[in-house]
Order: sequence, then C-alpha cells, then structure tokens
Amino acid sequence: MIRQPTPMAQLHAWHRAALADPSLPRHEGLAECGWYKTRLVKGGPWVAVRIWCEREIDAETGELTAPEILRCEVDGMRRDPARIWIFLTPITRAEFDALRQRQTDIPAMAATMARLDLSQGAMRP
Repeated sequence: MIRQPTPMAQLHAWHRAALADPSLPRHEGLAECGWYKTRLVKGGPWVAVRIWCEREIDAETGELTAPEILRCEVDGMRRDPARIWIFLTPITRAEFDALRQRQTDIPAMAATMARLDLSQGAMRP
C-alpha cells in the first residue's frame, strides 16, 4: 500500500474557507493547518499562531515514511494544536507575518502575558 502525502491544497482547505466565511463551523480538537491569531490573556495583545503538517517523505518514491503529524507554534512556542484550536482566529499569511513583525517593533506587544492598553501613550508605528 502506497502512503501518499496529503496535498497542501487539501491541508489548507478549511483555512481558506474560514477566511472567506468566518462563521464556518469548527470541531473541538480537530485542528486545521493555517495561520491564526489568539490572545494568551484577556486584554493581552494578539499573538501569531501557525499550524502545519509535519511529515517525512521518501525522496526517491515520494511516499510517506511516517505518519503525518499536526504541529502548532504559538508566539514561537510549541503547543498542542488540539488544545488551542477552539481559541484561534484565522488570518492570512501576510497578517501572520505583520503580527510577528509588530511584536518586534512595539515592545509593549512583546509582553504577551500582560494586558495591553494602547491608549495609554503615543507609540510609533
């Protein structure tokens, strides 16, 4: 039996559909590949989240050599995608990249475990 890798278009199908229709239902514990944002604390800044499929593919045959595994990175830290899935908001890849850049440019956004009040003072964009 040949075990073919799941096509990237299929892996990201739910994410693309959710960007077009934010009310798309999701099932708890069944994470989908894509780019997302979430808050780690109430009132805290948005943090970037990505879910991807990690897989080992034989270079000669193109077959899977191990099971495909969903991985998740929240603000640069590995997390269980099934546990955080229900709290995620889908965003585009460009928004994901911009959010990560903002955390570098705006020091207040780097404190992801603290409430953030952007009205307290002037900030440079």
